[in-house]
Amino acid sequence: MKKIIKAATLILGFAFCLSLCGFIGVKAANGPYEGKDSYAYINIGQEVIGQTEWGDKYCEHYVYLSDNMKAEKDASKDYGEYEMIENKNIKYNKKTNTLTLTNYTGEEITVNMMGDDFKVELVGENTLEKLYVFSDFYGGSLTLTGNGTLNICGGDYFNNEENALYGDSGLRLFCESRTDETKLTIGKDVTLHVEGDGTFTYPLIAVYGSNETKNGIVLDGVKLKGSYISKSDTEMEDYDRDSDGAYLYICTKNGKEYYYISNYDYNMDTGEFTSSYDVLKKSDKSLVKSYVTIDEMFDDGYEIKNYTVKDYVICGKECTISAKVDTKIEKDTVLEKGKLCYGVLTVGTKKKAGTVAVVGFGSWGQVSETVDIPKTIKVDGITYKVTAIEEYAFTFSYGMKKVTIGANVKTIGKGAFAEIETLEEVIIKTKKLKSSTVKADAFANTPDTVKVTVPSGKASSYKKILQAKGLSKKATVK
Repeated sequence: MKKIIKAATLILGFAFCLSLCGFIGVKAANGPYEGKDSYAYINIGQEVIGQTEWGDKYCEHYVYLSDNMKAEKDASKDYGEYEMIENKNIKYNKKTNTLTLTNYTGEEITVNMMGDDFKVELVGENTLEKLYVFSDFYGGSLTLTGNGTLNICGGDYFNNEENALYGDSGLRLFCESRTDETKLTIGKDVTLHVEGDGTFTYPLIAVYGSNETKNGIVLDGVKLKGSYISKSDTEMEDYDRDSDGAYLYICTKNGKEYYYISNYDYNMDTGEFTSSYDVLKKSDKSLVKSYVTIDEMFDDGYEIKNYTVKDYVICGKECTISAKVDTKIEKDTVLEKGKLCYGVLTVGTKKKAGTVAVVGFGSWGQVSETVDIPKTIKVDGITYKVTAIEEYAFTFSYGMKKVTIGANVKTIGKGAFAEIETLEEVIIKTKKLKSSTVKADAFANTPDTVKVTVPSGKASSYKKILQAKGLSKKATVK
């Protein structure tokens, strides 16, 4: 159950995750990675300790560093120092792979290559600006345990526009491996509170690039209040990396896999760039054929091999996840039923029906071709009449072709069905619409070819109302 929020369209920057890729480790496992390519650490921020000709000199603070990471840090102290710190409020137990926060307050915690069994145990009240977990091809799942509270307060969101735009805050898991099942699990006794200023669109909680088949965010028997979970699929090119770290993208032809690689050369005499696309055998990387453009590759029958990754996010200004959250249905609670979400207008009882307004689709980006707004819904044995459609509920729902509006709907909000270029048919069963209850631009910029079916005896009056609210004068109303 959730509070109604208004969220703008969110475009997740998965390319950002790929830019963070390091060396390929091993298959995700328990415990921090300790191999020769290990970059496992738990970083708890940094401080300015001096100046260099390039600017501030920092000292980074850690509660854990893998042996390989320590060696690299020791070898490059001229560029930046580090310190292993001891603090009664923040401790790491390698045996259980658990970071325990006890009434801890700090700016940030950044975690890398700590495995899929990494846990943060919460004791008392803890506050951070951000908590980031990177897998770096090793595994980056996170489980929040304990019975304490973690507040993530947004930090620079309140005064830094650039950081707000790029989402430099919140709780994030970045998964770079398409084979690992990176996920965030929130224990049933944990209280997690995340907030920002709401000025910009950003995810408060995100699992980028998860291949978990069911859900990248696992709520262990808890309730979600103040926001909503959404998920989106992202199609990415399949690739391998050779011993030098170069990307070898995979293409197919007649069911057989090949590598292809892009080459770019610069002619200093002419100032021109030239490019080629080499198709290689996967067995020995020998050249099959070279092309000047990638379109020539396609014309020759090669196709890029893609795979699908999933992004799971909790969007909005503020959300609280806790077993202690009041689960009582109250005004503005959002109820999910089928493909749609409904906001509670009046609370129902076993003896008296409540009322709800349709607020949109249940999952962000999951537009359905056919939408049926029913007369009533039933939740926990209580009946709710569907009496309204919230403003902008289905705006820009490209792909939606048919909508049926149930017999109890009295109000259609501003822009509710605006900008749906694919809309073909509207069936209106309610006889309760008036000019004052169908708000401005409710059907603005829908196609001229839309066919509207209305109750008997309502064609003339409804045609006048709908056209005044944006329906094309060429649309059929009968």
